[in-house]
Amino acid sequence: MLTLGLRAHDFMISDDLEQLTQTIADNGVRVVQFANGISLPHLSQNGRGISAGLGLQVNQMMQAKKLQIGVLSSYINLIDPDETKQAANIAQFKQYLTLAGTYGAHLVATEPGSLDPEFKPTTRNYTPEVVQKTIANVQTLVATAEKVGQLVGIEAGINHPIHSLETIDQLLKTVDSPNLKIILDPVNLLNEDNKGDLYQILEEGLARFGDAIYAVHVKDYQFETTKDIMAPGTGVMDFERFFKIMAHYQPAGLVILDEAPREGLEAGIQLLQETIAKVRD
Repeated sequence: MLTLGLRAHDFMISDDLEQLTQTIADNGVRVVQFANGISLPHLSQNGRGISAGLGLQVNQMMQAKKLQIGVLSSYINLIDPDETKQAANIAQFKQYLTLAGTYGAHLVATEPGSLDPEFKPTTRNYTPEVVQKTIANVQTLVATAEKVGQLVGIEAGINHPIHSLETIDQLLKTVDSPNLKIILDPVNLLNEDNKGDLYQILEEGLARFGDAIYAVHVKDYQFETTKDIMAPGTGVMDFERFFKIMAHYQPAGLVILDEAPREGLEAGIQLLQETIAKVRD
């Protein structure tokens, strides 16, 4: 059966591990995507000051509630136009890789980044030079991951240099390492030109990239003049169809609820759990 996870910070609980882990456990979820800078802003110095001690505390608290960190997030801008900030971001991600084991995690993930420091949409991210620069920086991270026995996870998005199945393919072929994995979010790859192709993108991504897909993000949405994320069950996502496609390629795969609004989150989790059970049956 598919494994359902969620982003811990979608519960909007900060610097209270006891309450956070209990709330997650109470909702029947066992795997989390964990971002220090959002869930533990004070303890982690907004994500930039993690330590082995903090990792062990988090891991122990997770284990006490029978939870596991499936994805350790380090949200950075890999191609920040400020070279000093870019270097600091890369150093931070490498630190996460070296300490991921203390959290009980095996993969550290990020989105690729943007030439716009405020992440406003820009086609400059799509130029061959910027795509190559991004891939080169990912290669640097993967080299560290190989040394410390960890995995790098990259989540493509329409406003990033890695923004399509084609650029994901380019990334995987160029870096060519088992320590590089993809977090596939088909909603993040939708634009005005392909907004009706969600399930095709999901199926093609799973078929093309195989076990390079570490996890799949799922969310509800609507796409009219703009793309808007909705509470699960209130948008246009056909969750049963989505999960059937995923289960065909990864019957026990990891699917993570992403960007779920706080209001209605518990009901959304229940809806996804019931749908996954239906797909299994």
